[in-house]
Amino acid sequence: MRPISKAAVLALGLLGTGRGFKATILADTNRDGRVDVTGDTDMADKQIWTDTRGALFLANIGDTQQRCSVHITESVSDHDLDKCHDASDNVQRNAKYLAPLKSVPCSGLSSAATGRLFVSGLGAADRVRIFRKFHNGWVYVASDYVFSARDLEAGLDLGIDGRDVRRPGVWDGRVKVHLVIRDGAEIAMDAVALRVAPVLTHHHLQLASQVLVTGAGTRSPQAKFVQDLQANVKKAGIEWPVYQFPGDDIWTQDFFEPGYMSIPGPHGAIMLRVMIRSSQGGRPTGRMVFSMLRSDTVGAVQFLGNDWGDTTDSMGNLETIPPHTHNGKSYPAGRTIVGSRNGLRPYMTNFLNAQEVQATVNVDTGFLLIGHVDEFLQFLPAKNARGWVMMVNDPMAGFEILQKTKAAGLGAIKALSRPSFPSDKSQCLPSDTVDEVLRRGDRTVNFANAQAYSALRIQANVDIIKRETGLEDADIIRVPTLFYTESFECSCNGEDDDGDEDNGGTLVVKDIVEAAGPRSKTRTPRRRKLQDALFTAFYPGSINGVVLSDTQVLAPNPWGPVVNGKDIIAEAVAAAYRKVGYTVIFQEDWFSHHVDQGDVHCGTNTIRNPTTPWW
Repeated sequence: MRPISKAAVLALGLLGTGRGFKATILADTNRDGRVDVTGDTDMADKQIWTDTRGALFLANIGDTQQRCSVHITESVSDHDLDKCHDASDNVQRNAKYLAPLKSVPCSGLSSAATGRLFVSGLGAADRVRIFRKFHNGWVYVASDYVFSARDLEAGLDLGIDGRDVRRPGVWDGRVKVHLVIRDGAEIAMDAVALRVAPVLTHHHLQLASQVLVTGAGTRSPQAKFVQDLQANVKKAGIEWPVYQFPGDDIWTQDFFEPGYMSIPGPHGAIMLRVMIRSSQGGRPTGRMVFSMLRSDTVGAVQFLGNDWGDTTDSMGNLETIPPHTHNGKSYPAGRTIVGSRNGLRPYMTNFLNAQEVQATVNVDTGFLLIGHVDEFLQFLPAKNARGWVMMVNDPMAGFEILQKTKAAGLGAIKALSRPSFPSDKSQCLPSDTVDEVLRRGDRTVNFANAQAYSALRIQANVDIIKRETGLEDADIIRVPTLFYTESFECSCNGEDDDGDEDNGGTLVVKDIVEAAGPRSKTRTPRRRKLQDALFTAFYPGSINGVVLSDTQVLAPNPWGPVVNGKDIIAEAVAAAYRKVGYTVIFQEDWFSHHVDQGDVHCGTNTIRNPTTPWW
């Protein structure tokens, strides 16, 4: 579509308004899913796009019949990965994602009258397509397309879609479509403003419809993890089977984030799912969102940094606060929340904020070894006035559980109750007692101080979220947990075994910076100041789980000390979730994920169903 400059628009306007006829082009300006050509509901302020009024359209970036995906090989560069999709040429393959444009029938024209369409807006001409509807399909309206007098008298039935999404410094998604009618010396013109819909991330008020995971490959612990996950997901009532990616990158949460775009339609919202690749250019598993997940209902985007990226650029460091209103500002699609280290925000934040809907909340994850927000917080649907609560880790509560166990004279019992499974093979389990855990500190940092310091840093982030959202203490549920500079260790045949290897295979480790090769099995403990230490979940972190429904959470099994036949940490976790009406389904992940500083949420992903309009 050929652009038209602002000067040209003004020049056309000076030529006249067509005393005998009038040009009127309309879109769904009032966002009711229809274009009103007989009334005036879409007329007011139609040339001005605002957050609350103005027509929307979709980037038609799916891949119908995987026309593009089948050609993605290792030789296709990242730069070219997203160049082919349903809207990358001028053929309309997926008309259900066209947004309507119509012209009001124009009378009083001579047979010589003609009409043309132009677009204006920085960067818009190369990123939008306009089509004309015929009885047998849609025809692309090129820059030299001419409408006849008969076409104009009948009224134009058009559709618009995008070739791309909103991108920082490239295109803000805005476009004006101009209709110019000429009849002899007379000219009439009109315009309507539109904007491509934002790419949004899911929040947990949108219920899960499918769970995704990386398949077992050659790794026995992952095979058990996948098998258990399939059973637990089915138990939760999710009908779609668990989707399994190939390969060895078991951190399925981290290499992409499921999202969506939606606009009003005549029968409800029209939605295109959009998979957002992590900005880690050195993480090839992210390419699978283009080669494996795209379809006629699913698109994919990427916003890559200039290097490999840090662990904080993983998508496990991106969560979404559910919808809320605070300080007079409404966030009907919620807000993204990310963690930063030393003031450096994830690169993806630039893309997220360019969507201008889910203004990012930034918290400090600099005290964590991995540095992801999903390590210490989680949002749940709830039957309260707000409609949701925040679950947050409470290290001091976890520490108190162990202290009470010791005080009861049970300090000699095993701190870790996990049994051996056949899938463990040669890997060993720690044999620490509760007393030994509480005495930790002679090697690195004092165990008690580690809990107090972690709690302090977590509370500082809670205070940020409270300021940003208006969240009150009554809507915050504390979940007992424990942090330390390392998880349990065990010794097999005199050698440390951290689970990095399984039957000769090497795990893909959590930190993307370390993902270029296997982690060294030699660790040199050293005493550190608290402010220099980086912490990780000591027991499997229950908050790092999957919200399966509005009553069920899938959480990693902590395998805490067993007293009177019950895991006292698992009991405390379940009690915290019961406060808001949730049942916890515990999932084993010790050797599959936990020994490499991740848990159930890190190793899975979810597709969710948006239910309420964001506009």
